[in-house]
Amino acid sequence: MADVRVTIPSMLAALVHGERRFTVAGDDLREVVDGVFERHPELRVHLLDERGAVRPHVMSFHNDTGLRSLEGPVGEGDTLTFLQAVSGG
Repeated sequence: MADVRVTIPSMLAALVHGERRFTVAGDDLREVVDGVFERHPELRVHLLDERGAVRPHVMSFHNDTGLRSLEGPVGEGDTLTFLQAVSGG
């Protein structure tokens, strides 16, 4: 099991009581994401849709690679980052 560093966007900081960076253990991306939701269940509706896929307005990165799905292995010291799109005018 690898320890993965997770970063949550500042827009959701209130939902995680300001804990925007933390570590979750897992063998693959899905297990790490499930660990994030065990720690902060209120994030699920903001990051995933009803099918369990990352919402279209949320960008997610495993290390420096953008994710299209939450499938794949993780290694010790990897990072998982979520970013929400911001628009304005």
